[in-house]
Order: sequence, then C-alpha cells, then structure tokens
Amino acid sequence: MRILIVEDDILSSRCLEILAKEFLNEKIQSIHTVSDPESAAEFIRKNPLDLLFLDINLQGETGFKLLEIESRSFFQTIIVSSERDNAVKAFEFSVLDFLPKPITRERFGISIQRYLLSHPNTSPPKGIPLKKEEGVNLIEPGNIIFARSERNYARLFTKDGNVEKVRKTLDQLQKDLEAHGFFRAHRSYLVQLEEVKKILFKTPTTYRLLLHTDHNIPVSRSQGNKLLSLFKNSNHKVLGLP
Repeated sequence: MRILIVEDDILSSRCLEILAKEFLNEKIQSIHTVSDPESAAEFIRKNPLDLLFLDINLQGETGFKLLEIESRSFFQTIIVSSERDNAVKAFEFSVLDFLPKPITRERFGISIQRYLLSHPNTSPPKGIPLKKEEGVNLIEPGNIIFARSERNYARLFTKDGNVEKVRKTLDQLQKDLEAHGFFRAHRSYLVQLEEVKKILFKTPTTYRLLLHTDHNIPVSRSQGNKLLSLFKNSNHKVLGLP
C-alpha cells in the first residue's frame, strides 16, 4: 500500500505518519510526505499511489486543485482539515472521508476502516454517490444505462429517464462499474452490456451500439474486437453479429 501525505504542518504530518504505520503496519509499501500542491502533483504523476491524506489549506494555497487531476481515479483521498465548513465541498470531489483536526486516534481509525472497506479487493461499491441539496443519493449500478465523459465529470443516463452529473472521471466510474457488467466502448462512453440491442456495422472494423433506449453509442477501433468477443463468448444475444 502506497501512501502520500500532503500537509504543511510538521506536527500534523508526523501524527498522520505515526498513525498510518500503527493501523496499517505491514500493509504499507511506502509512505511519503510533501508540503505543497505542486510537489504533490509532481509526485502523483511519477509514482503509483493508493491513499492520499490531503490538507486543504497549504501555505495559502488550496489543496482542492489536486482533486482535479485525471490520475486520481486510481487512488482514494482522505481530506484532513480543521476547516469543517469545507466538508461538503470535499465530498463533491467524491473523497473517501473528511478527517477533522485536531486528529484523534479513534477518528483516524474510522477513516482507515473506510479505506479498507472501499479497497478494490473488497466487494464492488453499492452505488454512485450523487450530491443533492437535501443530501447525497446513491445511484444503483443496475439503474445506469450508460455514462458519458465530460472531462472531470460524467453524465449518467438512467433507466428512469434522468441524466445525472457526477464529479467522477470515466476512468473512476469504470473502476466502480466493471463488476456490474459495464464495458468501456469508447474513451468517452461506458455502457451496460445488458442494454445493448444491436451492434451496428459501419464498416467491417468499425461499430456502434444501439441500445434498447435507442441511444447510439460509438465503439473505438481498439475496443471493437474485444466487444465482439465478449458477446460471442457469453449467453447475451444481440442483433447484428455476423
């Protein structure tokens, strides 16, 4: 397990490091600490990461800009801050937890437990969190027809006719939804295979997917053969296969 602590307060960063080693022990492969967003972004670009502890106020800069980077779909983030008013904004970025300062052993343990329960080796997520004025709703994977990328966001098209915007990249959603029968048809589209009615052949090597809802989804050249193989080796029948 690879951990990065982004914290400009020496006592807080040392506290996080000590507690992480206490709770995770032999699970830790590496643990690093930096004090500013630029160093953190550079570290993340160059190194694989599993868990990020991120302070929000870093030498007068906001830590939130780190949560805009594309590669964050490959790790979990726990916000660490005394600014409790920022908790709601933090969860808009789909962070795992908001750990308030001053840090206590008991509350740190809760954050770590949440990480362990949400780790990819555990069961798939039960839903995609969607922030509403009244709180956070969960969209069940079974209610999602397909997802379309909008840079750091995604649009979820659901069976009940809604289109919901979530603050997750498509890479992140793919990680959450693959276990529920979703296929990355295109760099901008993630599709529930059970919703495919017909494969449309534009040319012998280029395809589109016609869904039961009559949505028409592009398939990238790199994914075409994989898609055909998935259908031919499964019990799922669609029209248009040769």
